[in-house]
Amino acid sequence: MGTKMGKRFRFVDVRAILFGLLAFALVGTIVPRTVVAQDLIEQDAATRTSKKIPVLDIDRSKDDAVGGTYVSIEPGMDRLLRGEEPRDLAELKALQKQQSKVAERIHQVTVNLQHGSTQGSGVIIHPDGYILTAAHVAGKPKQKITVVLHDGRRVAGVSMGVNRDNDAGLVRINMSRDDDGQPWPHAALPTPDEQPRVGQWCIAGGHPGGWMQDRPSVIRVGRILRIVDSTIVSDCSLIGGDSGGPLFNLEGKLIGIHSRIGIDVDDNMHVPMHVFMESWERLANNEAWGTLPGFKPVIGVTAARSSDTRSECVIGNVTPNGPAAQAGIQAGDRITRFNGSPIDSFDRLKEEVDATVPGERVSVEIERNSQRMVLRMIVGVADAP
Repeated sequence: MGTKMGKRFRFVDVRAILFGLLAFALVGTIVPRTVVAQDLIEQDAATRTSKKIPVLDIDRSKDDAVGGTYVSIEPGMDRLLRGEEPRDLAELKALQKQQSKVAERIHQVTVNLQHGSTQGSGVIIHPDGYILTAAHVAGKPKQKITVVLHDGRRVAGVSMGVNRDNDAGLVRINMSRDDDGQPWPHAALPTPDEQPRVGQWCIAGGHPGGWMQDRPSVIRVGRILRIVDSTIVSDCSLIGGDSGGPLFNLEGKLIGIHSRIGIDVDDNMHVPMHVFMESWERLANNEAWGTLPGFKPVIGVTAARSSDTRSECVIGNVTPNGPAAQAGIQAGDRITRFNGSPIDSFDRLKEEVDATVPGERVSVEIERNSQRMVLRMIVGVADAP
């Protein structure tokens, strides 16, 4: 990684900049397709001692045993910890050394999440194998997820709750302990009074392009540019596959989860930790709610008034030139499956559409004149208000 001094001091991942303009054009580039899993939570009963929602302890002591990414700050780094720029070569070296220490520990807890042919990133935050990620990576509750660990091992996981309003998602490794019976390595979390600040140095991890055997998780460093509502904006360069990955501070404490990019690859948005804390019980209870900001998915159909939409899904009107029309759906068609999930009501169809993002390709099974047909559709986006 190169360095430079100027109006703003930061490290730049050149490869991320070159490919960033093509990747991440839509959040849907790494959104998993819907495949409903069986109740994997119950299947894990033999290894999990309790079904109670775990406590997400944000008051952990500064001990590697309870937060493996924590790195103490060396004396004389108070200015850098506050987000100020290095004044001389000594401070520059101190900053690089601190970032390197955190980066080494980030690798152990950053995972690649795979679902079919698509993928994203995540970070283990609990010894029982709970993983924070983006809602658009998790998809919807109770989907089978393959979790690729830092050393390439693949373990089975399941998606849990998703807060689409803030793009916050939760995944869990099915086994509460690894093959050796040890707790899963997990990130250190901030205390309630450790809120992110504008100008603060930060370190991003992720698996752009997916996990690679000869490459650990990719590290990018930068600073927090601004904090708007429930969004952290940083200049850490990210590309496709990074979504759901972690954003750490100089102490190795998790401060955010990658969500999406802005106009440029070094203008990236992250979900702050307080969103996960406030939504924790709902996420752990497999709830799904909200709509991804700026990405309201639509297919362009309404229910037939003549049918009982609570027991079947018969289409009434089809928007001309909309996604459904382009896929070949007609008024009077009965939708029986959408993106692999059974559809028994129009409300169920709306739930399944909400679990997708614009640009995602889905299959739609319909019945027309007693004949079964399978059509392919590209989900559209609602016009901005």
